Amino acid sequence: MVLLMSITLWAQSRNASYEAYIEQYRHIAIEQQRLHAIPAAITMAQALLESAAGKSELATKANNHFGIKCTSDWPGKSYHYNDERTNECFRHYATAQDSYEDHSLFLKRKRYESLFALSIGDYKNWAYGLKNCGYATDPNYPEKLIRLIELYELNRLTFDQSLVRSDAVNSKTIHLDDDSTDVHFIEQDSLSHSPMLVMEDLQLYHNHLSGYRNGVRFVVAGPNETYASLALFLNMYERTLRKYNDALDTRELKAGEIVYIYPKKNRAERRYPTHYFKGNETAWDIAQKYGIKLKSLYKLNGIPYGTVLTIHQYLELR
Repeated sequence: MVLLMSITLWAQSRNASYEAYIEQYRHIAIEQQRLHAIPAAITMAQALLESAAGKSELATKANNHFGIKCTSDWPGKSYHYNDERTNECFRHYATAQDSYEDHSLFLKRKRYESLFALSIGDYKNWAYGLKNCGYATDPNYPEKLIRLIELYELNRLTFDQSLVRSDAVNSKTIHLDDDSTDVHFIEQDSLSHSPMLVMEDLQLYHNHLSGYRNGVRFVVAGPNETYASLALFLNMYERTLRKYNDALDTRELKAGEIVYIYPKKNRAERRYPTHYFKGNETAWDIAQKYGIKLKSLYKLNGIPYGTVLTIHQYLELR
């Protein structure tokens, strides 16, 4: 009887709106863990706390679920809100999923790198680590996260990957050809395994096929799409989208091309130290293929920017 009463009282201490929020966004938190190694329990607890389970002004009007403020390198739209100071600048997102993605990228900054040495299930040290790294000014921030994780059993998100909702394309998927930046639709049963992309990592993102190269998210351009129309759809500036993809103002977007929606890297992944240039591609194609900046590709090889590449040579990618 005492045990039953305790369970009842404990259950009543939960907030129905918080449980509804967890149900709605759990698959995104799990996806972010799979892609960025940030515990799903921590992501969800921060979202619950920062957004008041999606009911805060920032969440409802700016799709900002983590209270991330504008920084000098933020290329997107902004929303001004009175927080610790009057009329502070916060990041404005097109969707809640964008907010979750940006939160993960925010935590991949150097100031938070010590967190990734912790176990994925060590939510207590992750909570205290976030505070110690300067994520929040509230002295009780770690305890609040821990209470949410334990009250709503959020660590089950960290360990039970069966809870993820699949948004993958079922009947068809895409294969990114090693010799092209274009996307080809092929039947799932006849997939070839490209070393550039893990097939199960592909998903729908803003109604576009999407994946990652070199840790940078891309979307696949649709028929009749332009840089301008895609930027508008993604709530970005066209000049920013072109900058991320080294696309000159005169360059037209082709259906099936991959388009990076975050800045590319200065070097390729460790498993791709070089690329053999056969002459059937351009420097731009190679930069897009490996998710590296075009200027960095030229710099790595000691070649003046814009120079036509010599056929049959190995290019350094790192």
